[in-house]
Amino acid sequence: MRKTITVVLLLVSCTICAASQDTQAFSIRFFDQKVYFLGDPIQVEAVITNTGTDTLRFKVSDNRVYNLDFDVRTTTNIGLQHAKQFTIARNTDQPVFFREMSLEPGEKYGIVVDLTSYADFSSAGQYVLQASFFPELFQGPDTTGMKSNRLSLNVKPAVVTAEEKAVVEAETGALIARQALPPDEVVSYTINARQKSQWEKFYLYLDLQSLMRKNPDADRSWRNATEAAQNKMLDDFRQQLRQMRLRQDISVIPTSFEVQKTTYDASQATVEVLEKFKYPDYTELKAYTYLLKKSDGYWIIYDYEIRNQGTE
Repeated sequence: MRKTITVVLLLVSCTICAASQDTQAFSIRFFDQKVYFLGDPIQVEAVITNTGTDTLRFKVSDNRVYNLDFDVRTTTNIGLQHAKQFTIARNTDQPVFFREMSLEPGEKYGIVVDLTSYADFSSAGQYVLQASFFPELFQGPDTTGMKSNRLSLNVKPAVVTAEEKAVVEAETGALIARQALPPDEVVSYTINARQKSQWEKFYLYLDLQSLMRKNPDADRSWRNATEAAQNKMLDDFRQQLRQMRLRQDISVIPTSFEVQKTTYDASQATVEVLEKFKYPDYTELKAYTYLLKKSDGYWIIYDYEIRNQGTE
């Protein structure tokens, strides 16, 4: 039986104009570009842009399934079934509440949705997706929609632990970016990364220039060097840390650690950590004091001190 859709107008406005192909652009992109695992949400941003010279008007439903749909296909051109929640939402008799949206020339309107609410990803694999946007809302199979660009999507098999995800992200070159973490979490993140030999994560919150220039000879060479020579010095220092050619430094791997005290104000922070280094016959204890500063909204480690605390 054909479903009847009752349209209820929530916003009183002028006459609604159908979106014409020469006054709009519809595109999609991944909102949080990263490595996707089976079962993870996949955030996609859909954007309408008024590329014309007149006001563009269209309807926006409270229930996004009446505005958006996704065609997701495997590399062998087999289309995925709709997600169960999408099918239920589309086929349940209910009033469809909407409001009218208007965009002036050059303006954009974007919404972010979870692709897994639209398509049923039952297995990992490579996919190609394209979205359809319905300016006058979806009212049946014959409803005309605007087509977006196509995106390639790689969904990896589900993993159990955060450590497994980190390994996959490192292998695939996933973008690793700083987060606005408090000072103690920055230090814990850095030490954890070193314990797992996740080097890009280890370097992420380090002010390598300041750490390198702790050495008076390196500081003197830096001040007399050209920009190209300074860049090479940083690359060499990065390799020294990775190859552990510096004795008693920040890159030595502790067996375990415990953050004992954190103090900070708006721009400076101190984090005291007890680190343990296990050897065959004893465990060495060292007290690390990490000094951090606020840079572009993020805490970064620019100096540290080490004190021997005996053995156990």
